[in-house]
Amino acid sequence: MPRENKNSEKRTDKRFDVELPLKIGGTDFKFVTATKNISSSGIYCNADRFIPVMTKLWLNLTIPLIENNRKIEKNLNCQAVVVRIQPESKIETVKVYQLGLFFVDIKDKDRQVINHYLQHAFFAGNN
Repeated sequence: MPRENKNSEKRTDKRFDVELPLKIGGTDFKFVTATKNISSSGIYCNADRFIPVMTKLWLNLTIPLIENNRKIEKNLNCQAVVVRIQPESKIETVKVYQLGLFFVDIKDKDRQVINHYLQHAFFAGNN
């Protein structure tokens, strides 16, 4: 079961370790991955390529919810910017990079869906 991430970083929003389907696109690429953790302000995930800090990306995130006693999936579309990447430079032998993404263009209703998931379905074990 996912658990709260105990990072010592100075973040205003709590992040929770959870894997959710995630599609990422840039100006000349697209790939599929999954979140490693999420908050209402951003996502941490893996990428199969180096993406420089401050690169703007489009995201399609799938959030599982319970509505009217039925499991549904909400697909959220938004934009995010890369605020962190590990390793910090492109290395030919590296197969996986770790990305920190900050939402820069997300509808209020979509941020509310993320908050609902984190506050309700997540704690009820319905993730």
